[in-house]
Amino acid sequence: MELAAHRRLSKQAWIDLTFFGGVPIVLAMLSVVLGPYAAIMGGAGATLYVLSLAIVPWCLTGLATQLVSKTAGRSLPLWLIAAMGAVISGPFVSLYVYFVNSIALYIWPALDALLPATFSAEHLKSAALSEGRAIVLWIAFVVIFHETLGWARFAPPTKETVREERFQLSGAEWTAEDDALLRSLIGGGKPPRAIALEMKRTVGGIRARTAKLGLRNNRLGDTSAD
Repeated sequence: MELAAHRRLSKQAWIDLTFFGGVPIVLAMLSVVLGPYAAIMGGAGATLYVLSLAIVPWCLTGLATQLVSKTAGRSLPLWLIAAMGAVISGPFVSLYVYFVNSIALYIWPALDALLPATFSAEHLKSAALSEGRAIVLWIAFVVIFHETLGWARFAPPTKETVREERFQLSGAEWTAEDDALLRSLIGGGKPPRAIALEMKRTVGGIRARTAKLGLRNNRLGDTSAD
């Protein structure tokens, strides 16, 4: 059981790394190659500029989407969770982009020719189009990663997962692997609540199994740990 859980965790961690690192970097590199920034900033400057406008907003949107997923995700479809996260992150992303552009204009004044005047009609139209494209792109990547790779970062739990968690919490049978993991965690000095969270069991169940196995956990009587 522990090995299978570790493999699932490793897979999800690699998908996280690909989504939050690989995707924005690839999109940024395409923008450097196809966009006009290299002619003004040079290759290194354009790369730094575009990466700063790709990675941080992507991660900010991820944080907002994670918040939506945790607070209302059980009752919403994944595409709507992703859309709400992108919309919520919009103001913060806009402030960040304004800050980056201000620094870039100070270093490369010629960049002003590519950027519309702040709060002008052209600027507002460009910002709205950019925000719309970003929302669609975000939803598409979130859904594609979930459907093709089984990515569970923002996905609401399935009925089977909820049922399995309830079964574990209500008193599933203890296997030899469970007992071995329990001994290991107790030997590591973990408090009962931390052990219960890791093993998806109640604190009372952990205490009872510890006593049945004749194990000694110096933290069992520590109510502050619970």
